[in-house]
Amino acid sequence: MNFIATPIRAIAAAAVLAASALVSTTASADSLGYAVATDNWTFSGTSQVDVEGMVSNVFTKTANVRLILTFSAECAVDAPTGNPNAWMDVDIVLLNATTNAVVYTAAPTAGSGDAFCSSTGTAGYGHWESHSVQALIPYNLAAGSYKAAVKARLNNGGTGGWLGERMLTVMQ
Repeated sequence: MNFIATPIRAIAAAAVLAASALVSTTASADSLGYAVATDNWTFSGTSQVDVEGMVSNVFTKTANVRLILTFSAECAVDAPTGNPNAWMDVDIVLLNATTNAVVYTAAPTAGSGDAFCSSTGTAGYGHWESHSVQALIPYNLAAGSYKAAVKARLNNGGTGGWLGERMLTVMQ
C-alpha cells in the first residue's frame, strides 16, 4: 500500500468538496400573483379597510406547497400632535377566487399588533418611509384558486393612513 498516495487522495477529495461548496446554486421561486399601484392612497377611521389596488390576479395553490406573500409600500400615519405611538397595521389575506371572501389571514400579519408604520408625534403625514412585510401561507392550506389582498387599519389614535407606491407579490 502506498502511504503517500492515500493522503494525497484525501487532500484532493477535500479540495473537491470545498470547491463544490463555493459553487453557487440557484433557488427556484415561481411568481404566482401580484398587484401594483403607483398612486397615493389615504384612508381614515378605525375600521379595517381594503387597500386600494392591492388584490392580486387569480392563482392556483397546489397541494403541500407553502406560499410567501410580500407587501411593500411607502407609508405614513397621521395622528394628533404629541402622539408618536399611533400605527397602521396591515393584514395579508387569501381570498376565495370566486366569492372574494377571506379564507385565511397570513401570519405574522393577523390582527392589529403588527405595526407596518407609525406616527411621529407631530400632526400631518410628514414621516414617509418605505416598509415591507412577508407572510406565510402554510403548506397544508387546501389546494385551490385564490387571490391575495391587503387590508389596513389605524390603531392607538391614528387619524389617517397614507400608502404610496405599493406592491403585493405571491411566490411559491
